[in-house]
Amino acid sequence: MAAAKHNIIVSRGEDFSFTLTVQDSGGSPVSIAGDTFTAEIRRDGGKPLVASFSCAITDAGNGILTADLSKAETLKLDGNVNYKWDMFRFENTESTTTRLIYGDVKVENNITDI
Repeated sequence: MAAAKHNIIVSRGEDFSFTLTVQDSGGSPVSIAGDTFTAEIRRDGGKPLVASFSCAITDAGNGILTADLSKAETLKLDGNVNYKWDMFRFENTESTTTRLIYGDVKVENNITDI
């Protein structure tokens, strides 16, 4: 299965999160019980890590997880730099690694000094 492209906009200095439902090719939710997920932001592939998401399964049976970037992580981002991100699923039951989603990251600099 090919990864889905989804660009994100992150406001620097704010908490950022989204919910993702893992589905099969027919659109039905997939159980993600026992799986782990990782998502990172970098300038490009092979470049140093800039920020990482905290990924937590919120409803394993229905394939739902939440990915969060804390304020501390978004403060590592610079609105004048182009970033990329992706998320991987590590299936516990099949020892399979799958890139689920990827895209560009646009960072909005804040006006208020926080």
